[in-house]
Amino acid sequence: MAAPQIVLRKGRARPLWFGHPWVYANAIARIDGQVAPGDVVSLADHDGRLIGRGFYNPRSQIPMRLCTRVDEPVDAAFFARRIKQARAARTRLGLPSEATTAYRLVNSEGDDLPGLVVDIYGDAAVAQITTLGMANRRAEIFDALEAELPIKTLYEISPPSYAELEGFAPASRVARGAPRASVPALEDGIALEVEPLSGQKTGMFIDQRETRARVGTLARGARVLDVYAYAGGFALAAARGGAASITAVDSSARAVARIEAHAAANGARGKIEAIEADAFRFLETATPRAFDLIVIDPPKFARARKDLEAARKGYERLNALALQAAAPGAILVTCSCSQNVDAETFERIVAAGAKQAGREVRVFERRGPAADHLLPPGFTEGQYLKVLFCYVV
Repeated sequence: MAAPQIVLRKGRARPLWFGHPWVYANAIARIDGQVAPGDVVSLADHDGRLIGRGFYNPRSQIPMRLCTRVDEPVDAAFFARRIKQARAARTRLGLPSEATTAYRLVNSEGDDLPGLVVDIYGDAAVAQITTLGMANRRAEIFDALEAELPIKTLYEISPPSYAELEGFAPASRVARGAPRASVPALEDGIALEVEPLSGQKTGMFIDQRETRARVGTLARGARVLDVYAYAGGFALAAARGGAASITAVDSSARAVARIEAHAAANGARGKIEAIEADAFRFLETATPRAFDLIVIDPPKFARARKDLEAARKGYERLNALALQAAAPGAILVTCSCSQNVDAETFERIVAAGAKQAGREVRVFERRGPAADHLLPPGFTEGQYLKVLFCYVV
């Protein structure tokens, strides 16, 4: 009996031939053979030529995600090879290092493992699973991670929103090894305590590592404001960079406590004032033109396309308020992690926010995720993080 195969509609194969990893529902002409959700299937163009193999789930608007471009079994040996390749790529990028032990080992489609993210924190690994295909292969993935890395604790996180969409049970647990509520790690020499099971994402926002370091180089002598500070990464980088004063704002009492603990651990007690407050309310009452370096790194405002208009207004207002608090000659570092807001739209939003605030800005640097967040070229859907460094005229 022939293996199950998805055949594309005529004219829909070109992006996939050129490396795009997703097959949308409206691109599928037919499915040959019996296939169950979570199975591995082959993908062929309209003329029957094999494009690759990947995971199938009819519940999703992306029913197939490619993980290989050759006709090979997706088994335990496959996952062992993929994890080894991912580690080799990070080693080539200099990770881990003596100064940095918090980094991304697997970046989903960027490592041909769609639906799997693995972040490393010292001697711990956190596997975030967001697709049924990966959830069904937990054991093989965990075996490969333990074989490749000296892991003392392996955590699994499956966000409920993804699990419900894909059709598997969400998880937030210690999957293997010694149970620990938190694990120590280093980022550019800054000591961090990461809570994989109670923090955001996998416990930290690793994607901003290089941006945090850049902020540190601009902080000397500056009055710094870090809004949506979470664990205080930008504030800590600014403290090490010689900031004159630092205010870190987050709406979570737990985050504020973590900022204070990190400040103490890194010799910055007294340098960072951590404030529990809503970002908009804090900025609305902030002293005008009081800060020389402002970082705003909000959560995702546009989770779906239907949220775009509300997100646009939110980002505009947030940037306008931040700019009202910016001194002449200040630097605004403004971020969006909304995949549905593209880079061009985000720049227009910042321009609209500047107009609303009656200020002028000039973009001098554009950034995205740190280098360990590999992506296939042309995979714009994976380019979620936008960071603009703006000089306030």
